[in-house]
Amino acid sequence: MASGSSAPPAFLIREATHRDHQQLLRLARRLDSINLPTEIRELRELLSRSRSSFRGLSRDRSRAVYVFCAQRVGSKKIAGASMIIAKHGTPEAPHFYLEIEYEERYSMRLRRMFRHQFLRLRHSMDGPTELGGLIVAPGTRRHPERVGRQLSWVRFLYLAKHRRRFESRVVAEMLPPRMPRYRNAFWDHFGRPLTGLSFREADRLSIHDKEFIHALFPDSPLYTFLLPEAVRNSLGVAGEETRGAVRLLEQAGMRFLNQIDPFDAGPYYGAALDDLAPVKEYRVMRAAAGEVDPQAHPRWLLALEDRRRGFRAVAAHGAAEVGRIVVAPVVLEILGANQGDRLDTVALP
Repeated sequence: MASGSSAPPAFLIREATHRDHQQLLRLARRLDSINLPTEIRELRELLSRSRSSFRGLSRDRSRAVYVFCAQRVGSKKIAGASMIIAKHGTPEAPHFYLEIEYEERYSMRLRRMFRHQFLRLRHSMDGPTELGGLIVAPGTRRHPERVGRQLSWVRFLYLAKHRRRFESRVVAEMLPPRMPRYRNAFWDHFGRPLTGLSFREADRLSIHDKEFIHALFPDSPLYTFLLPEAVRNSLGVAGEETRGAVRLLEQAGMRFLNQIDPFDAGPYYGAALDDLAPVKEYRVMRAAAGEVDPQAHPRWLLALEDRRRGFRAVAAHGAAEVGRIVVAPVVLEILGANQGDRLDTVALP
């Protein structure tokens, strides 16, 4: 085994608990996303559902949700969060999206051809698994351990470990560029005239009731040349703060689906669960303590799950051997693992 040393993991990725709700609430309000609630009552209810889901007690997949958080080792400070929604789209609450499509028109007399882009409302009552709620505290975003990458990748590890709990397809909605005062240019030109609701009002209402989308949105296509140029150019564009998350999804094998959110026009990325690179690379290996040279061995996400401490994971350099992975003793200590324990592993990009 090559000798060497590396700094111990700075973060423990674990399932979120009720004790985290105040810190998670502050993070959620920075993200201001539907997936991670910004109201205390809704966040507490989400954490209750998450606890039941991690314990395997959620028989209704559409109610199952898994909230992960990154805790700084040696403190109780939460540095970030992410989540999995086991099923997004049921008969009671369909998964709505706008499909980007094209048609070609040609005039023989004018000898001109036009390729028109249009949007058409679609929905699924048997929806996919959704990845969401990825947020990292501003002061931690440039940390050398890249906690955002860990929070993103831990979801793929968990999908691979518990494949039967999830759908065969996985999607993720990316946030578009932000506007001040919780506005959205696409909604102002499309959704507001249809519904009479502000973007915030529609966003909040859709958490509990999506009936108005099916009732008020037209079935006929929306030709995008009718929209202002700035709005057209924003369709399916991820915001500056979201582009790092998009790159991680692309590394995992997810691609833009030519679908956008019907409220904010943010892009949907997706893939078949079995086609995701981290899922295909997932392995279970026995834990072993030893010296590891960080220059010679890659970084792994290593996870352990039991009834007493629940699910937790750390990122560390490790030497993969036949049936086992060798890591520094401090890694096993932080993870709460013993030599010989079966660890769930994926290599970090």
